[in-house]
Amino acid sequence: MAETNDLQAHGMSLPWPDRKSIYMLRGGSRFGFDANQDYQMPADEWNAIKANPDAIKPILSWFVNDHYTNQLPRLLTLERYYQAENDIHFWRSDKAPDRADNRITSGLPRYITDQKVGYQFGNPLKFAYSDPDNPDDSGEDIVNAIAAFNDAVDEPYHEKVMSKNLNNTGRAYELTYVKQGTNDLALRAIDPAHCFVVYDTTIDLNSLFAVRYYMVKFMETTTYYVEVYTNSNVFYYTSTDSPNGEYTLTEQSPHFFGTVPITEYKLNDERLGAWEPKLDEIDAYDKSISEMSNSQEDFNNAILVISGDVDDEDDLDNAIPLTDVAGEQVTDSEGNPIYKVDSINPENRILFIKPSIIDNLNGGPTIVPTTAEYLTKELNAQGWQTYNDRLLADIHKDTNTPDVTDQNFAANASGVAMSYKLWGSDQERATQQSLYTRGIKRRIRLLATYWAKTSLIKSADEAEHVNPSYTPNLPKNDNEVITNAAVLLKTGAISNQTFWEAVESATGVKPDGEEKRMKDQKAQDKQDGLDYMDKIDGSDQDKAQGGVSDGEDDSDRPTGGTANKPAPKLGQTV
Repeated sequence: MAETNDLQAHGMSLPWPDRKSIYMLRGGSRFGFDANQDYQMPADEWNAIKANPDAIKPILSWFVNDHYTNQLPRLLTLERYYQAENDIHFWRSDKAPDRADNRITSGLPRYITDQKVGYQFGNPLKFAYSDPDNPDDSGEDIVNAIAAFNDAVDEPYHEKVMSKNLNNTGRAYELTYVKQGTNDLALRAIDPAHCFVVYDTTIDLNSLFAVRYYMVKFMETTTYYVEVYTNSNVFYYTSTDSPNGEYTLTEQSPHFFGTVPITEYKLNDERLGAWEPKLDEIDAYDKSISEMSNSQEDFNNAILVISGDVDDEDDLDNAIPLTDVAGEQVTDSEGNPIYKVDSINPENRILFIKPSIIDNLNGGPTIVPTTAEYLTKELNAQGWQTYNDRLLADIHKDTNTPDVTDQNFAANASGVAMSYKLWGSDQERATQQSLYTRGIKRRIRLLATYWAKTSLIKSADEAEHVNPSYTPNLPKNDNEVITNAAVLLKTGAISNQTFWEAVESATGVKPDGEEKRMKDQKAQDKQDGLDYMDKIDGSDQDKAQGGVSDGEDDSDRPTGGTANKPAPKLGQTV
């Protein structure tokens, strides 16, 4: 599937509009000056028109046109690279038609993105409630509401999609909305190539409105849908000419989130993708492995160079008479015409060559040996490998992505050694988590505002006390985790709850579930003990009433031995 269903937009993302004039690694900026700018406008101008859908149209048209023209090409280019549709596929190499011209992509962008997504969000987020001003407040209502909501929208997968968009394009968007015909909230990641937020001009950068636009082609009709989300309403427009054409309002409806329900996340303050600064090296690596493939193929199809005569007299149909400077037929000493062969059949496995004989003026012939050899260029495989290794090392280093194929990245490395190898990734992750937490906090505030209005929670202010926590998805030794946690539990340094949380990754059982299992197990053990005591009491009663058998088989007991009977209770005489 292409990164977009808009063919015009796809073409705008290619290095040049004309595929036959594409060059790689040339001077100048890869993207335009306005390719990654934040959108802003004065709040008073927006507030004056935000309730009037007709007055919004000119503002909307300008922003959509700017985004479609200046920002969309960059976003689609980055999404192309993630799908291994790199610029090498559109490179003008100026090679002859009979030369090998392979275009091989490395897949590095996908590798880097997937590594970072798995590392940061491979383990689900945890949401905890803590009110420092009221330690007795457990926030049970909002904690339960968030847990139910996360289950309903598959929140762990949603975070992975958001992280993929962030690492690819440097930005991600999510829409919080109410499912049609219900009161249930939902969450959806929006393609960064078709969404943007406009902020006010204050230092706080408050959201004024957000826009989502996309194209739908049904049969022979192409329609652009444009949605505008304000702090209180959603306006739905359509356009048949272009995304910034003549808009027709088709619907408008209120929402109850109290602010713009589309949240923008940033990977970093510059909104750069995880591997975007290394696009030059990625292109260089693609070009290197492609040219090596071409060299190998050209080597197998090398040109055969023949110097001298070829004994191919049976192929006179393709032969050309050899003439002198006067244009007269040249003959040998016996008067037979001499021909030169115009073509060589490459399918012949054997080629007969013969020396050239030149008659000298003094009568003595000169014999010139005929040679046949392939014209090839020497391949410096070691130098090529060194160059590629250097490119890969720089890409991994500068993107803080571990190279798991590195021989030094051993599976049996100690935890300290692994920590050092992931040092760069952890520093980068710390910053990215801070930015991502801002987005999640805004999401929770949107949810809490709606839940407070529907009386699901006591107050929207509870959202301020909910915080997410992250668990990096690292290689782990389950036995080591359990052993260390058990030692701490035995010393009394941690509680049972903390112990269960520590071993959850190994057991797969959540702490609440483990607590319930422990309670059930204790209750069952207690019941088993009571049942056993009842059985003992019943046996003693039977004996007192006439020596009724206790049901045990004493046939194998030695003579004079004591028959099987329950142990005496505390205080009883034997």
